[in-house]
Amino acid sequence: MLKEKIVTVGGGSGSPIVNEALFLTGQVDEINAIAAVFDSGGATGRRRLDSYGNEIAYSDPMRIFRSLCTGGIAANSLETLDRWLTHRDIRGKVLGQEIFNHFFSSETGFAQIEEDAKAFGFDVRGHVLPASTKPADINFVTRSGREFFGEHELDGQRMSKDMVAKISLTPEVPANEKATTAIRTAALIFLSCGSFYGSVLSNFLPIGMKEALRETPAKIYLVTNLVSTRSETHRFTPGDFIHVLEKHLGRKPDGLIVPNISRHDFERQNSKVARRYSLDGSFFLGWDQKQIASSQKNLGLRIVTHDATNIVETSDGPIVRHDPARLAETLKALL
Repeated sequence: MLKEKIVTVGGGSGSPIVNEALFLTGQVDEINAIAAVFDSGGATGRRRLDSYGNEIAYSDPMRIFRSLCTGGIAANSLETLDRWLTHRDIRGKVLGQEIFNHFFSSETGFAQIEEDAKAFGFDVRGHVLPASTKPADINFVTRSGREFFGEHELDGQRMSKDMVAKISLTPEVPANEKATTAIRTAALIFLSCGSFYGSVLSNFLPIGMKEALRETPAKIYLVTNLVSTRSETHRFTPGDFIHVLEKHLGRKPDGLIVPNISRHDFERQNSKVARRYSLDGSFFLGWDQKQIASSQKNLGLRIVTHDATNIVETSDGPIVRHDPARLAETLKALL
């Protein structure tokens, strides 16, 4: 197993995929998973309103925690754990969020939950580290100057042509010291796929996170999303990703991890899926080899390609997702 410290940063949809892929390499024993805690939509948003703004969002840490539970003597009980974490009562309250709230500590984060899970026999391979242990909400300003309050507005405005230009937190809150320590001592940091602003960049808004990122000796890689969001990453090139990252993180990453298929080829091979996404103003984020080579040269960083693009059938229709097993093949070469 790899002894160097691995950090992932993201939300509840992207980080579990990257975490699973890292474990599937067979070279990673533990992950320090920094989690976004500013969600304000759905059941999480209602819960935070009921608490008068005194709680962080538990939804993303809960999903990321589950991705760190990979087996142990209680491996046969993982499905039971899933049911516990996702169960909703008649009022729509999520049991997992109740559990995370009960055992959360502003000093130790989710350490008690991790220890209890180990006591039950689960193999918890790492730590979930909230970006901050203090409650706050995302604000963002669009290119036209419109201002919005709350992470749920990122979802509400996702089809807008008025793209996000800047994000901040209200109130300003300090970073979780355990998260900044993990960044400073990391050997590799993977910024996960997922909502670019809400799940990735928001983690670096707490005071102290950017400073830690500037001080770390770790190499930093972004796993780019496979599909664009109209208000966030419309027609993005590799250079656009780097520009936004450098603007919000205070430093340039060392590389991008992108699909080994261009938008043109993806749409030719998956025309029905592409048309479905286009109804939301979304398009496949892939580039041809000439574009990738040019971007590497002009940006002065590494662009690594993967064959992990996968079409998954769901009850709502086909969606595009990273295949963790195939993504693992690419990540293994970076470890």
